[in-house]
Order: sequence, then C-alpha cells, then structure tokens
Amino acid sequence: MANRHSFLSTTGLIRTPSSASSVACSHPASTTSTLKRDKTSKNMKNLILPTNSATQPKLRSNAGVVPLGPVFIVGMVVVLSLLFIGALSCAFVGAEDEAVFKDLLNDLARNNPGILLIGDNVDMDVDEPAVTIRWSIIACGQAYVLKGSEGTHGSSLCGVPNEPLSIYVDGEQTPAATYDPDIIPISSAKLSRLSVQTLYQFDSDHVLDVHEARLYPFDTYHLTTNIRVEISNDTSVVAPITRLVTLTDTASFIIRSSDAASTVTLSSSSSSDERTQNPSRDLDMAIQRPGEARFFALMLFGISWMFAHATVGYVALAWRSASSQRAAYYLVLSIATMMVIPQLRNTMPDAPGYDGILIDQIGLFSQMVVSGISSVILLGTLAKRELTHIDDANLARERNFRSAATPEPVKCLRGPSASIDFRHIRSLSKKFLTRIDPPTPISEYPEQISLMDPFGMESPTADKGRRPSNGGGSRQRGG
Repeated sequence: MANRHSFLSTTGLIRTPSSASSVACSHPASTTSTLKRDKTSKNMKNLILPTNSATQPKLRSNAGVVPLGPVFIVGMVVVLSLLFIGALSCAFVGAEDEAVFKDLLNDLARNNPGILLIGDNVDMDVDEPAVTIRWSIIACGQAYVLKGSEGTHGSSLCGVPNEPLSIYVDGEQTPAATYDPDIIPISSAKLSRLSVQTLYQFDSDHVLDVHEARLYPFDTYHLTTNIRVEISNDTSVVAPITRLVTLTDTASFIIRSSDAASTVTLSSSSSSDERTQNPSRDLDMAIQRPGEARFFALMLFGISWMFAHATVGYVALAWRSASSQRAAYYLVLSIATMMVIPQLRNTMPDAPGYDGILIDQIGLFSQMVVSGISSVILLGTLAKRELTHIDDANLARERNFRSAATPEPVKCLRGPSASIDFRHIRSLSKKFLTRIDPPTPISEYPEQISLMDPFGMESPTADKGRRPSNGGGSRQRGG
C-alpha cells in the first residue's frame, strides 16, 4: 500500500517525490557542495576544450534514426543513374549481325537445291506508299554454285549461280535484272570470287495495298508479287526457283512473308500462237509496325492530350485569379503548348504525313482545337482585365484631380468632422412647449397666443391631446 500511487500522481497533476529529491531535501548542504563541484568541473572543461562544441555540429535524429545528408543523397542518385545507363547499354552486347539465313540455306542445299532470291533489305515508304526490295541472287547445291563463291550469307554450301540469268518481276516483258557469272572478279591472293553486291543484287519497286494505312500505329500493308527466272543462254530453259525469302525485322516494321510455287503462261518466241507454262514463284508480304513502335506512338499520343488538357486548366486558373500578370503567364504557357503538340506528333516512330489519318483526327487536330480555344479565351480574359485596369486608373486619376482642385475651406466643410447635429434643438423645443399653459380662444386672448406660439405654428397632435375649453368659457360668460 505504501507503493500505491494516487490518481493525481499517475496523471501527472501531482508528482510524487523521488528518492533523489528526498535525498536532496534531507541533505541540502551536500547538494549545494555537489552543485558547486559540477559547476567547477564544467568551467574547467570549457577552459580546456573551448572549440569542440562550436566546431562539431550535433547530429539530429528522428526516433533514433539519423537522416541522410544531401551529399550522400546526390551521390546515390548519380550512382543509380550510372547503373541504369550501364544496364541499358548491355542491349548492344551480342547484337552484331548474325547469319540470319544460314540454317535455311544449308537446309535448301541438302534437300532442295536450286536458285533462290533473298530480300536483304525492305525499304518502306509510307508516304507513297510503296516498298523497295533489294534481292540477292543465290544458288544452293554443287550443281548450281559458281566455284570459289561459296560462303555467302554464312553458308558454305551456297554461293552465286554459275549460269547467266534473266529475272522477270510481275510478268514484265523486259527483265528487271540480269546476272552474268563471268564478270565476278577473282581474288589473286585467295583464289576465290569476290562478293561484289552490285553484280548479283537488284532492286524491285512495288505498290502496296493501303486499305489499313489510316489506322496508324496499327496500320498493315500487303504486297503480292510474282518472279520468274530464265537462263540467258537458252531462253527455253527455265531455272527453278526454290524459295523467295525476306527479312523479318527492319528498323520500323515487321515483315511476314510466305512464298509458293506457281506457273506463268507465256507465248513462245518462235510462234505467237504457241503458249507455254513456265514455273515461277509468288510472294505474299504483310508489313506492320512492331510492338515497341506502337507503344511509343500511343505514349506520345497520351502525352499530347495531357498537354491539351493542361490548357483548359490554365483557363480555370486564370478565372480564379484576378491578376493580369497570371493571365498573361497562362497565355504564354498555352501558346507554348500549341507549339509542343505538333513536335510530339513528329517524334512518333516513322509517322505518316498530316493526311487526316485516325490518330490525327482524334489526336493532333482535336488537341490543336482545344489548345487554340483555350488560348483565345485567355487572350480575351487578359484584354478584359487590362481594359478594366485602364478604366480604374483613369477614374482614380480623375478623383485625384478633383480633390486637388477643391479649395481647403470646402474640404473642411465636407469632411466628417464639420458635420453639425441639430437633433438637440428639437428636444429643446419640445421641453419649452410643454411648460406653457394651454391657449385660450383666439377671439378673447390673441396676445397670449402670440406669446405662447411665437412662430404661429402648432402641431395637430397637440390639439388632439388638449381638453376643450369652449364650455368653460361659456359658463363664465353666462355667469
């Protein structure tokens, strides 16, 4: 029970004496001497080390945790940035050109030798729209390969053809390209054929199907072409085309192609009535955007709309603010936004021109309309506030001019301190009238009436409140 605390002591309203305080109270002399010794020791410390407390700042902590310093935070940000850049740079490691068609060529040389065309480059022009394909004339199989030319596209079983060829594209009467193996140079050092691209490569231009061109970045272009190859020395002999292949990935597009064997009916060179069936090869291509290009295009589309919505916010902020300078500031931001939005549209990957495609109808054109309307509203708000400011300035100038032209005595009379209160005069007149006796008839005592009412006026309310005296006068006259 001795250690039990009361309610006031537990709540802090009354502090219970501690052992230290009781000791201090019981021995005041020892406490005083201890305090003196402590004070002396502190003075000695200050004399010995006077600069430590001033030069070394104390560390501030929050719940026992010391916060990080600004230098450490900046250093960590720089290190993380460098690590991020280094991680992204690892994408270039191992990205060298690989033999994309190596496995395909080796398989053809073993199972289906012959002539094939490889589309090493596909140049897409979305503004035309057209596509240019650069073909390489390749032969696989020992019976078709020119000796010393092996090793093309990473395959030791394929090279350039050993026969002169004429290549026809899309049923044309004149060959799109000719190939002559005799002009292929031989290296004197290695005793092998040099790979000169212009001697066995040619370009072909094709028009694309553009029914889905307006759906950028989800646009897809289609192409169908036919190619046949003939031996130039003997036009009656047709070289078999085993495959037509193209690249699958370019800088801005993904290409999906498929080929199939076909025949072309041609008239014989000896007789126009005689027709022959010549083997050929058909190629179907579908060209579309990669997923990365679609992602970045949609991100830029969304950012452009955010900028357009920001101009509407500028209008709302300008209405809530009464300052002309703030309105001018928001107007500048709105005009800058109108200049930024077309630049974001141009940065979209391989974007087409401003031809009214879908992303422009729901994006660029609408965004420019919203931003333009917001800029016009801000301009009108700024003009209104400036005109109001001019009118207020003119009114203030006119007031200052009138106050300067008014003389000083008139100013004093017009001032609030020169006003006179006449209400006390009315109270005095009421007191004066109440002290005078009621008047007698006018015919008998005109002098008294003139004395009692010197102004010749009497309120009707006073007549109503007085007792009539005509009866009393008649009684006196009668008596």
